[in-house]
Amino acid sequence: MMIKMLFLWLFLIGLCVFSLGVGRYAISWEQIACFVMQWFGANQCMQGGLENQIILNLRLPRIVLGVFVGLGLGASGASFQSVFKNPLATPDILGVTSGASFGAVLGLLLGLGKLGMIATSLGFGFLALGLAVLIARGSEGYGTIMLVLGGIVVSALFQSFLSLIKYVADPQDVLPAITYWLLGSLQVSGLSEIYLGIIGICAGSVLIYLFSWRLNILALDDDEARSLGICLSGYRALFIGASTLIVVFVVSMCGLIGWVGLLIPHIARLLCGSNNAKVIPLSLVLGAIFMVLIDLLARTLSAEEIPVSILSALVGAPFFIYILKINKGMRL
Repeated sequence: MMIKMLFLWLFLIGLCVFSLGVGRYAISWEQIACFVMQWFGANQCMQGGLENQIILNLRLPRIVLGVFVGLGLGASGASFQSVFKNPLATPDILGVTSGASFGAVLGLLLGLGKLGMIATSLGFGFLALGLAVLIARGSEGYGTIMLVLGGIVVSALFQSFLSLIKYVADPQDVLPAITYWLLGSLQVSGLSEIYLGIIGICAGSVLIYLFSWRLNILALDDDEARSLGICLSGYRALFIGASTLIVVFVVSMCGLIGWVGLLIPHIARLLCGSNNAKVIPLSLVLGAIFMVLIDLLARTLSAEEIPVSILSALVGAPFFIYILKINKGMRL
């Protein structure tokens, strides 16, 4: 397992370096090596060139963002599938994605800027989670089922609010921006735009990683888990809260990105089995690799950038069908 993880992390690093030189403006390996040396303090190369500006302000920020978005969505997807004992569970199962999308679009409509979008996305994302929990409250015997049903109701509610915003938005200016943003993109104009989001994604991912072995117990039957002396409600709240934190920051920065949280945990289980202590670390690195690859395709397949969610679905759906075929059904 250690050798496999080391290979995947080295592959991710190599893929990130390769991505720095690929795009509509080709950058030579010599210039990339020069940039890397400058990054580590060497001054043998010329500073301030066009290539350096492209790498530092355009490609490096979106590659870094892709790495953290991928690892966050991979970990949150694996967490949700174990918490809800459902191989089809995704990070948006509780309506968090719809709530966070509504908050971000509202911030975009009101012109609140990047920090305003993150704040409104965070607020409405956790509001959606709170409403789903409120609906499920009092149904101890069927708490998980009621939580999912509450999430479906909350998701439909915020989707209607989102449609209302699109209906009233200026069709010449705001509506195209909202539509493009909802399709998902890793396009940013500098590292300064992603620091706050990366901190939030890291916080949620670290919590899931540190307690990943507890997910094995949560995947058991509730009575069996209680017999082991585990506080089910406490750990469920921990994993749901950490996953929600990841999702709202991803949505606020990148829009809607599907399939990562569903597909990546299944690939991880094919490689290492069902032990979540191994599935979570593997989902982290596989999610990062998947998102960097998807972003590389998004900005190189055509003259115009292809939205990330379109490519993730085009790649993810056939691959998921393949996983179903070789796995003979989905198992946790």
